[in-house]
Amino acid sequence: MVIGAVIIFTAPLLHIVFPKKPEYQVNFEDKINKFNKIKDAELCDLKEKQLKGIITPLEYIEQAESFQVDRETQTALLNYQLKNLINDNRIFGFKNMRIFLIGFGIRLPYIFFSTIILFFFLYSRDKLKSNIYLYHSVRILYTISFLISFYMTIWFLLPRDLPVTLYHLLIGTLSVLSTISSILIIKYYYNKKSNFIILAHKVKELIHFITKSRRTTLDLAITASHANPKLKNDISSKLVEYDKELNETMKRIIDEVKEVKN
Repeated sequence: MVIGAVIIFTAPLLHIVFPKKPEYQVNFEDKINKFNKIKDAELCDLKEKQLKGIITPLEYIEQAESFQVDRETQTALLNYQLKNLINDNRIFGFKNMRIFLIGFGIRLPYIFFSTIILFFFLYSRDKLKSNIYLYHSVRILYTISFLISFYMTIWFLLPRDLPVTLYHLLIGTLSVLSTISSILIIKYYYNKKSNFIILAHKVKELIHFITKSRRTTLDLAITASHANPKLKNDISSKLVEYDKELNETMKRIIDEVKEVKN
C-alpha cells in the first residue's frame, strides 16, 4: 500500500527528471543553428561586396537568388534528417521519454487506485457481506475502475495508424482482458498470502498447545516417578520417545508450511 501511494503521487512527476529535448536532438539543432549562422554571414559578405562595388547590383541579385535556393535546399535536407532522427527514437510514438511520461504518468495512478479498491474489498469482504448491496457495489466499483484505467492507458499506448474499426476493437478487447487478468491475479496472490497467514496462525496455536501439553506431561511424569521410583526408568524412556516424536512432528509441520508459502 505504501509503495502504491508513493507511485500514485510520484508518477505524474516522473517526466521532470528527463530533459525537454534529448541530447541527440539538441546536438542536431545546434548543427542547424551553426549552418544558419554561416549562411547569414555569407549573405552579409555578399551584400558587402555589392555595397563596395566589387560586384554589380545585377550580379548581386543573381548570386543572392542562387544562394537562397541552395540554402533552402540544404535547410530542407537538414530538417528532414532531424525529423527522421526524432522518428527513429520515438517512445511508443512520442517524440521523447519526457513527453511519453507526461501522458503515462497521469494514467498510471488510476491503475493503482483500482488496485487499492480491490485490496480494500478483499480485506473487508467478510464484513461487506453483511450488506449485500454494499458488497456488490464495491465489486462493480473496482471492476469499472480497472476497465476505465486500462482503457485510458491502452488508448494512450496504441498506435494511431491502425484502421478505425480495428483500433476500437483492440482497445475494447485489451481493456476487458487486462481488467479480468489483473483482478484474477491480484485475488490469487492475495488469497494465497491470506491462506499462508491463517495456516501460520494455526501452526502457532498448535505449537503452543504441544509445548503446554509437553510441560504438563513432564510434570505428571516427575510426580509419578517420585510416587513410585520403580517407574523412573520407564518414564524416562517414554519421555525420550515422546521428545523424538515431537521433534519429528514439528519438523514436518515446518516443512509443510514452507511448501504452502512457496
